[in-house]
Amino acid sequence: FIERNALMLKGQFVGQSAPKVAEAVQDAMGGCLFIDEAYALVDRGGDKFSGEVVRTLLTEVENNRTSLLVVLAGYADKMSNLMDADPGLRRRFARVLELPDYSPDQLAHICEQVALSRFQLKFEDGLLVALAKHIRDVHADEIALHNGGLAVTLVEQAYQHMAVRCSQRSEE
Repeated sequence: FIERNALMLKGQFVGQSAPKVAEAVQDAMGGCLFIDEAYALVDRGGDKFSGEVVRTLLTEVENNRTSLLVVLAGYADKMSNLMDADPGLRRRFARVLELPDYSPDQLAHICEQVALSRFQLKFEDGLLVALAKHIRDVHADEIALHNGGLAVTLVEQAYQHMAVRCSQRSEE
């Protein structure tokens, strides 16, 4: 399993994108190449580097169709723009899977995992339920915009607030 952000596949100069795409495909051979935020290739109309990524990706997918699974991931409305950018995209990526947004309860569980994995912090009893309620009450309108990223942001903000509180206590 190899994950790349779409922008990681773009070069800075003409001719640099194709080798980046080919390398990502080679690294994923026999498995899965997951391209996150794939829509970024054509955001605001794309550019010549984006076109090079798309054309190279289409060629690699065609040439390695039995040895490679490629997943293009992103928000549904933006992904539609990507798929319209080249006629070969809809043909080679014919299967679309739309996943529902996380629920506040699921986001609270993701927060718990992020807190543990990134900061080695465990939730106190009752925090999971309180956090799910907080997400439901305060952040419900943000879920569709950020989804799992909302959980990461909430944990990072909480950690920063905790660090500030700790530094203020040590100054007293």
